[in-house]
Amino acid sequence: MRIIFVRHGTPDYSTDSLTPVGQREAEALALRTKDWNIEHVYLSPLGRAQETAQPTIQALGLDESQVTTYDWLREFSPRMIDPTTHEEHCLWDLMPEDFTRDPGYMDPDHWFEYGIYKDNPEAETECQRVYQGIDDLVAPYGYQRHGKYFDFVDPSGHVNPAEIEDIMLHGNKNYELRDEDDEKTILIVCHFGVTCVMLGHLLGISPVALWHGTSIPPTGVTVLNAEKRIHNTAHFRMQSLGDTAHLYAAHVPVSGFAAFSPVFQK
Repeated sequence: MRIIFVRHGTPDYSTDSLTPVGQREAEALALRTKDWNIEHVYLSPLGRAQETAQPTIQALGLDESQVTTYDWLREFSPRMIDPTTHEEHCLWDLMPEDFTRDPGYMDPDHWFEYGIYKDNPEAETECQRVYQGIDDLVAPYGYQRHGKYFDFVDPSGHVNPAEIEDIMLHGNKNYELRDEDDEKTILIVCHFGVTCVMLGHLLGISPVALWHGTSIPPTGVTVLNAEKRIHNTAHFRMQSLGDTAHLYAAHVPVSGFAAFSPVFQK
C-alpha cells in the first residue's frame, strides 16, 4: 500500500483559499497526477485543501464515491503562547532553544506530556484524534495496528507466503511485486501540521521533530509505502518528503511558505 500526502497550495489564510500562485501549483500538481492509479482521495474540509485537490480529482476522473472529506484532516489546531515571543500561534514554529529544551518533546508517544505542550491539554486530545483517524483509515485496506507496527491481512482473502524464504531480505535489488496491495495507492490532501502528526504516528517519530526539522512546500508530495515483511508484519517507510518535481516541470517557483530560510530552486 502506498499513501501519498499532498500539502495544499500557497494559501490566502484570511479567506482559506488559494492565491493565484496556489492555483498554478494545483494545476501543475494535476498534470503530474493525471496518470496515477489512485484508489481513493481523502481531504481536509478546509477550503485551501479542497481547492488544491479539485484539479487532480478532475484529471483522475474520480467520482464522488472515491472522494471522502474527514474533519480530523483539518490543520492541527491547538494553540499555544510562544515562550520567547509571547505570541499565540500553532504548536510549531518555536525557537530552537524552546523546541529542544526538554528531551521529552522527542518522545513519539508522549511528547504532549512535557513542558510547554503539557500546558495545553488540547494537544493530546487532538493528536489522539488524528492518530485514531489514520489508523482507522488504513484498517479497511488490511493494516491493523499492532503496537508500533501493523499486521497485514489482505481484505480480498489472498494470502502471500511470508516466511524468511518467501520474502526479499536485503535491499540490494529492485523489489518484485507480490500482490495487488503493493500498488494500491491512496491520496491525502491536507496541511503541513497534521501531516507531521500522521507521519510521526506511522513512522514512530515525534511530530515536534518533524514540525521543526522538515519542510513540505505548498503542493509538496510526500510518499509512504507499507513494507510487508516476515509473517506479513508491516511498517511504513518514507520514500520522498515534500517533492516538488511538478513545479519544476511547469516552471512554477517553489513557494517559500515552508521554511525560515531560502528555498532551493534548482
